[in-house]
Amino acid sequence: AKVLRRGDFYGARIDTALPQRQPLPRPDLRQYRIGVGPVAVFGASNFPLAFSVAGGDTAAALAAGCPVVFKAHSGHLITSELVADAIERAVKRSGVPAGTFNMIYGDRVGAQLVKSAGIQAVGFTGSLRGGRALCDMAAARPQPIPVFAEMSSINPIIVLPQALATRGEATARDLIGSVVVGVGQLCTSPGLVLGVRSPELTKFIEQLREATLAQSPATMLNSAGLKTYGGG
Repeated sequence: AKVLRRGDFYGARIDTALPQRQPLPRPDLRQYRIGVGPVAVFGASNFPLAFSVAGGDTAAALAAGCPVVFKAHSGHLITSELVADAIERAVKRSGVPAGTFNMIYGDRVGAQLVKSAGIQAVGFTGSLRGGRALCDMAAARPQPIPVFAEMSSINPIIVLPQALATRGEATARDLIGSVVVGVGQLCTSPGLVLGVRSPELTKFIEQLREATLAQSPATMLNSAGLKTYGGG
């Protein structure tokens, strides 16, 4: 809030005029950042709060002076409605324009939203397939628009030989703990482990397998996540 009140985000630059400059005078030049316009935001299925209706993309767009059209995720519609109601109350109390925040529903409205001439940018958190589709739509517009997307995080982990030699078993437990937190649905989950081929690495892989088998079943957020997991 302090940064917003100070206006740092404007990045204002003023180059005063130099009328006596040779061979040509320099005019007064002024530059500052302004909002690009309405932003379409697509919420993530695995973060109903942090990266959804009132998440980082929405906050960033509003802070930049851009109204938001939020596409509610089908995985948590009621949660989305409750948070949107809270935002709407804040909009009314703050006295900002009524169209500052909007939320729409529907499985097939995303493409129409991105292609709409009024939308000037897109924020997306989700799968590589979904994000790439939005990027292609945005690029194909008569006036292409930027897509700010976090897609399909891999999060590679490098395991060094010294770590395997001194604390291999503990590292295996900690790694699996990171993998299965949130039933493995968080974008911070490690997805690729790199190590130097050795007997210690072979033992480490076996420890990973044992630690995985020791995990208890848990409920995933929605059927789509379960289906994707089942398909590998």
